[in-house]
Amino acid sequence: MPIIAVSNQKGGVGKTTSTLNLGAALREMGKRVLLVDLDPQGSLTVAAGVIDVDAIHLSIGDLLMARAQGTPQDIARAIIKTPTGLDLVPGNGMLSAAELTLATAMARESALLSTLKPALQRYDYVLIDCLPSLGLIAINALRASDGVVIPVQADFLAVQGLAQILETIGAVREQLNPALAVYGVLLTMVEPHKSHSQRVVATVRHSLQGQVNVFETEIVQHVAYKEAAEAGRSIIEHQSRGAAADTYRNLAREVALAAGDQTVVAYEPKRGGLFAGAGRFWRSLTRGRDASPAGRTFAGAA
Repeated sequence: MPIIAVSNQKGGVGKTTSTLNLGAALREMGKRVLLVDLDPQGSLTVAAGVIDVDAIHLSIGDLLMARAQGTPQDIARAIIKTPTGLDLVPGNGMLSAAELTLATAMARESALLSTLKPALQRYDYVLIDCLPSLGLIAINALRASDGVVIPVQADFLAVQGLAQILETIGAVREQLNPALAVYGVLLTMVEPHKSHSQRVVATVRHSLQGQVNVFETEIVQHVAYKEAAEAGRSIIEHQSRGAAADTYRNLAREVALAAGDQTVVAYEPKRGGLFAGAGRFWRSLTRGRDASPAGRTFAGAA
């Protein structure tokens, strides 16, 4: 049961969108998914359909605060079923207070892992939407996780912070979590028809080749993602048959395979119509005749 941190210290790179839609795609595959909103702004909580984050009865911040003060509470009391159908431990401004309290607590880097442990047997995947920071709360997420997905916007300035998050992951491996893996870098907000975006994509792939996995799936800039977030729904619900939803179905399988889940196969969108039927007919004719099988660098990359 992997715990996966979706992390990048830079804001606005698609962490929340990716966490929500990756969770929805995994759930569609039949997986039991828990989302954890580790951002004081509560963006994941809102995107999942919970409008008033300040009215939440018990948030992840409350749980971490209670643990830091030596009075841990049951995480099951904080888990809510969101309008998107996903289970969520919501986040709000209490996380900022919790970070201050954790600073003087014993085993402060392990507070999140200790908080999550009682719920882990109920889920196949836990996805943590990390805040845009590399402070104590973010370190807790990396300490608790089996692997990290790093969203990176296909923009020159956004890519500059990639080395820093990789260095931080390396430090967490050395000091706190030797088994922490980088499942992959996820290129987001890609604009296929803009040369700058394509140069950034090519640079990231070339620079990290042989060092860090870069997912084949790229999240193309699409208004459907914003419309889904505005409606408090995942892209899988909002536009199930669209290319945007298929993108996250592909990503879910890539992430699952990176996490060692051997129960998944590559996603192939269903095709319909005359040409799809003709293709099936042609393959049925040829299958019998031929039965033989078909034969720039970022510092700190780890």
